[in-house]
Amino acid sequence: MKIIDKYILKQLAAPFLFGVFAFVSIFIGTDILFDLADYVIEWGVPLLTVMQLFFLSMPEIIVLTFPMATLLATLLVFGRLSGNSEIVALKAGGVSFIRLIIPVLIAAFLISGLNILITDTLVPRSNEFYSRLVWDIENQESFPTTQKHLRMTPIDSSTDRIDYIFYAYKFDGEDMTMEEVSFQDYNQGQLVQVIEAERAKWTNQQWKFLDGKIYDLQDGDLVPTMNFQEYAVKRLDRTPTQVRRSQQDEDEMTLSELWEWITLRESEGRDVTELKVDFHHRFSIPFASFIFALIGAPLGLQPSRSSTSIGLGLSIVIIFIYYSLMTIGSTLGQSGALAPWLGAWIQNFVFGLVGVALIIRAAR
Repeated sequence: MKIIDKYILKQLAAPFLFGVFAFVSIFIGTDILFDLADYVIEWGVPLLTVMQLFFLSMPEIIVLTFPMATLLATLLVFGRLSGNSEIVALKAGGVSFIRLIIPVLIAAFLISGLNILITDTLVPRSNEFYSRLVWDIENQESFPTTQKHLRMTPIDSSTDRIDYIFYAYKFDGEDMTMEEVSFQDYNQGQLVQVIEAERAKWTNQQWKFLDGKIYDLQDGDLVPTMNFQEYAVKRLDRTPTQVRRSQQDEDEMTLSELWEWITLRESEGRDVTELKVDFHHRFSIPFASFIFALIGAPLGLQPSRSSTSIGLGLSIVIIFIYYSLMTIGSTLGQSGALAPWLGAWIQNFVFGLVGVALIIRAAR
């Protein structure tokens, strides 16, 4: 790494950390504190629990501030370099503007990668613990491990008709059992068999129905053909983890879990367009750090950008435009007017093109 690269990255570090702190403070002051205050006043939540809620809410907020902090830091650093005529001196020494922004773009790309990693690991788990703690507070009891009135209706992709209908009165995710279960098997969209049982248990990687009866369809009527104490229903291909996932919100799932959930919902004939937009947002929003570096470097060349207040104000304006465009793209993606991936990425494409055009102009 050359001296000029180390110098620019060193200059970038402090304003980046300042930006993270500043934007986190804005989120806390305008949202988190009000929620925590409500729990203290209305529910009498003890201080230790409030602190737990506070720290559990931080990962999701911090990753949102990374792109904003990158934008602010880039604006301030290049504004200061321009204001002190260091850009002019470097250009006179044969260092082009594009060469100057390379370490910034690399750093922004790495920040985007780190953001995706945190979004995929720490954020879902912290959101899950936060939701369960809130449930405990509001319901005065532990978060339930059971789900009642479970129903699954996957679609056979080869025929686009119902594959089977499964119902359970209660599903317990802790001991992986179900109560009062019914499995209706279909062939070419026609009911052919019904299996009913008092219980079902996940054993040896398959669901086994216990104490039940099998009915076959004969001449339009369901006729009992067999009683059983234990019967393996191999066609019921949902694992307990996949069944339990229906209790989770999307922001409590990792990327792999969310994509698996999308695939399952799609196989059941559900509309997963909104879920797909959310999945692609897990990449597009963190990648905004790189996009904002493209925008911030050329915009920061004006000497007035070296002022922290002006840099912060300009950052807020750019962020507002970015998220407004993201909202429009998301709406179009969820409505089907755009492909889900395009609806999630359109703001990055627009800002990326603007950033490249500004860099080309600044490099002349």
